[in-house]
Amino acid sequence: MTTASPNEAHHDEATPEAAAAPDTALPSPEWSSRPSRSLWLVWLVPLLAVAVGLGLGVHALTERGPSITILFRTGEGIEAGKTHIKFKDVDVGLVRSVRLSADLSQVEVKAELLKGPGAEVLMRKDSRYWVVRPRVGAAGVSGLSTLLSGAYIGVDAGHDSETATEFKGLDQQPTITADVPGKRFQLRSDELGSLDVGSPVYFRRVPVGQVSSFALGPDGRHVGFTVFVQAPYDRFVTARSRFWHASGVSVQLDAQGVRMESQSLASVLAGGIAFSDGPDEELQPVHLPSPAKEGTEFRLYDREADAMKRPDGQGFDYRVLINGSVRGLVVGAPVEFRGLLIGEVRKIAVHGAVGRRTPNPAIAVDIRVYPSRLPTVEGGRLDDEGVHAQRARLDPMVAHGLRAQLRSGNLLTGQLYVALDYFPGAAPARVDWSAQPPLFPSTAASLDELQETLARLARKLDQLPLETLAQDMHQDLQTLNKTLERADTLLQHVDGELRPGAQQVLQDAHSALGDLKKLLGTADRTLGGPGAQTLGEVQKAARSLRGLADYLEQHPESLLRGKPEDPK
Repeated sequence: MTTASPNEAHHDEATPEAAAAPDTALPSPEWSSRPSRSLWLVWLVPLLAVAVGLGLGVHALTERGPSITILFRTGEGIEAGKTHIKFKDVDVGLVRSVRLSADLSQVEVKAELLKGPGAEVLMRKDSRYWVVRPRVGAAGVSGLSTLLSGAYIGVDAGHDSETATEFKGLDQQPTITADVPGKRFQLRSDELGSLDVGSPVYFRRVPVGQVSSFALGPDGRHVGFTVFVQAPYDRFVTARSRFWHASGVSVQLDAQGVRMESQSLASVLAGGIAFSDGPDEELQPVHLPSPAKEGTEFRLYDREADAMKRPDGQGFDYRVLINGSVRGLVVGAPVEFRGLLIGEVRKIAVHGAVGRRTPNPAIAVDIRVYPSRLPTVEGGRLDDEGVHAQRARLDPMVAHGLRAQLRSGNLLTGQLYVALDYFPGAAPARVDWSAQPPLFPSTAASLDELQETLARLARKLDQLPLETLAQDMHQDLQTLNKTLERADTLLQHVDGELRPGAQQVLQDAHSALGDLKKLLGTADRTLGGPGAQTLGEVQKAARSLRGLADYLEQHPESLLRGKPEDPK
């Protein structure tokens, strides 16, 4: 039984049509099961996401470039995910991680290169990696762009056929990259000097290359340099080329004087290396020597003069004994024959042991002579092949007075050198060929002879009784002074007493001569010719008497002393 709500009752009563409708039941719903199509749509989105993710992953794996490891001494300026790898200022990779090595001695930088044909080139075994930072060096200023963008890793592609995944990072940026045409050569020097990476290389004062690296030799006795000479100038480097330091201003003060050398202003500030052909090489364009191969090793000389020395032939060693001082003589001092350089000093030492047998030992100066350094007028050179040829040449020269002597090459510095010259007055001597090395006769230096002469003179003067002689001379001077004073007093007395009488006599003589002249004039008119001759004689006598009177008036003391003798 169904109870109707008040609202429903009221509705039934208000609607007549409802009351008149038949009382019929509502139809019951029918349930049926249909297949669901929305379930697979729900899983479609995740499946599509997984597919896209797998596709992106596969694409990322297929497009991912090779990974490399770079070992640096420090990780300054390197950040994971930010530091790029650039080749010719183009991004070719990105740093993925930065961590310390297991022994904490290096920094391992793992980077990923962009996939492409260039990745294999950058992975060649001789490729070089370095961190680009602002740098001021001999090659100039570089890396200024990193002040704003930050440091990045630069790479220089190698040429090796093998590839590698681990590289040793450079501490400094290389000045020459592998794509610059040219050749690299090895130099060997005793010291570094003022050279640095980037120092210029000159050929006839034209910059043609740079110093790319240097390192101390394994034995620690030399410094090795790698220099790069750009094309086309690398063809001027031949087997006969000579390299020398052109760094700064070279000032040398030795027995030959003061010499100053400089290559250019750039070499003064940053140092440099110069090279040229060998000495006296007249190279014609059609006879140019073939260029040296890359990697050829040359010696790096300290000075141009040393580098350009003519190649010496066979050298002969001799020993010269010096009994005087060798102060100012150094190893390397020149040996000259009448001003021509023919050798150098090799060693200076005491000859023999100092003791009872040799209480006054001489100084042994070992010299080396190169006969090939003596040119002849005909254009040839003296090139003795052995000791016998040298002996046949020297024995006659020594017999005619050839001797070795120390001479001063520079009065300012006191530098000495060994001179070979002829001394005709020298005592007979010969070369002792039985000694090793042969003993060459010598003579005392001219300065030593002068010093010995002055010493002998000083000894003789020291033996003289100088004090006694000085006292005797002083007494003699006093006696002479007193004598002169007495003579002067006597002359004054004679002059005072004789002057008035002498003047009266002269006046009377003058009057008598006047009267005589008048008398002779009268006689001349009376007597004629003979009287004229007599008058002439009398006139001569009068002139002589007048001259005597004038002399007596000026020198009355001559009446006592007489007339002095005429100087001859």
